[in-house]
Amino acid sequence: MAAESRRHVGIAAMAIAVLAFLYRLLIVRDLTNDHYMHLAWAQQVLFGQVPGRDFVDPGMPLMYLLSALVQRLLPGPYSEAILTCALMALAAAATLVVTAELTGSLVVASIATIVEVALEPRLYSYPKILVPAVALLLIQRYVRRPSRTRLAWLAAWTGVAVLLRHDLGIYAAAGVGACVVALHVNDWRQMFRTLAEYAAALIVFMLPYVVYVQWSEGLFEHLHVALEFAKGEAHQRFLSPPGFVFWSNPAGLAAWNNTDAAVFLFYAAHLLAVASILLLVRRRTSRAEQNPVAIAGVAMLLLYLTVVLRHPIDSRIQDVGALLAIMGAWTVAQSFGRTFITTGAVLAVAAASLVNVWILGGLAGRIKDTRIADGPATMARQVAGVKESGSVWPWERFWPAGELPAAVRYLNACTTPDDAVLLTWAAPEYYFFAQRKFGAGHALFLPPDAFTTPHDREKMLAQMRRERIPIVLINETRREEFATAYPEVDRYIAEQYAPAGGFDIRDGSHVTVAVGRKFKANGTYAAEGWPCGFDNRAASSTASIMLDGSATPLPAMSNAVP
Repeated sequence: MAAESRRHVGIAAMAIAVLAFLYRLLIVRDLTNDHYMHLAWAQQVLFGQVPGRDFVDPGMPLMYLLSALVQRLLPGPYSEAILTCALMALAAAATLVVTAELTGSLVVASIATIVEVALEPRLYSYPKILVPAVALLLIQRYVRRPSRTRLAWLAAWTGVAVLLRHDLGIYAAAGVGACVVALHVNDWRQMFRTLAEYAAALIVFMLPYVVYVQWSEGLFEHLHVALEFAKGEAHQRFLSPPGFVFWSNPAGLAAWNNTDAAVFLFYAAHLLAVASILLLVRRRTSRAEQNPVAIAGVAMLLLYLTVVLRHPIDSRIQDVGALLAIMGAWTVAQSFGRTFITTGAVLAVAAASLVNVWILGGLAGRIKDTRIADGPATMARQVAGVKESGSVWPWERFWPAGELPAAVRYLNACTTPDDAVLLTWAAPEYYFFAQRKFGAGHALFLPPDAFTTPHDREKMLAQMRRERIPIVLINETRREEFATAYPEVDRYIAEQYAPAGGFDIRDGSHVTVAVGRKFKANGTYAAEGWPCGFDNRAASSTASIMLDGSATPLPAMSNAVP
């Protein structure tokens, strides 16, 4: 690509980044539940807790440290939205640059990048979009003019990928490795030398983090934690390909919905991988100098389709957005000049994919949400409103499901920043909105499979005994599942905490507010009458008498399935 063309691409990349940032920011209404897992870890760091030593770190340190940084500057969901929208915009810019050089067309690259943005990946998924886009950008630079400096940049970005999410480092390394093999396939000595230099540079970049992990918890323990956390997501893996919903609807195609659109894109993505491999194997590419980059893209796409893509499909297909955009654009560009049937088939699948991206993203409604038709002043007021609601506690507008529960304000008002609280179900947003530490070292419990070993349960219990946890919120509806997975923890809660009230949450579950028997309340909270303001008190025969007058421990689930 000529220097003048690269300048045009650079200008277009900056423009698309600004537009992508504004689009995502203008449609922000809240953050999803899973986003608050990272924010709870970030908040834990700001409370002075050490990752690995004081709380479970499943292998995403850079992700929550970036969040901790912006939370230090401006507490609240709004600053997190700014951060993640900006990183999504950076990914869009990288996608455009990579695709323009890969296809030789700025128009095709622009369309592909718009598709990536229109898919609207969840904001906390930015590492899954950013890592492959930037990796391919750096790979492209290396292919253009191989050097040790550019190889070092590839190693550095692989290290960044590891720190954002450990498995992303594997995908980036796979892409780099595939590129190096393709580039030096006729010179095996150079290939192995280059791979060795890349590995050595990566080790140098990662060594400080490895030393830290060994100090904070130990490498084997860190690996164990990462594997246990992965178990919590194992049920989301595809055991069989997803089916179309409209098949079972009498209305047929007229009933086509978001899930059907996502399923179509699922199969289109797999078809894309096959088509890309065939083009490379048969060497039927019009820009052979870009083949190593395309090979790197295919390697990462295959890993994403195998590992990253999972249920629910209508919110996970977006995680493959960057690779779909880049490799899809490359395949479309390669189809021109082929047979009429080949070109027609590729363009038909591409056109159908664009339609389904529009359906899945609900783009008509999303564009309306930006208020672009009402002019810049209205859009500015909209952003100002989002900023105020996401910067002034308790950030009610950003609560991810319904109205902000009274329990959030209760935890904030009736405990101190030195206290920790504990929830027995996966709801990390309570910790973040209440601005309190999570107890037992876990921002969320993941029954029935994750962290259920005797070793993990003993660690939870030991940490709970060291911490000051005056309040535990117990999800009674799901308690049997919790008690089965973590029997010692459930038994400890039953013995050491007594019920003081309760409330229902949006999914219909009943939650008990339980107060530690060694804590004495100084008052009650609002109309709920829940105990408030706690001092330690010595255990005695009367210490278990709580405000509700009950000395009966919370019942252990003796009928739980072993």
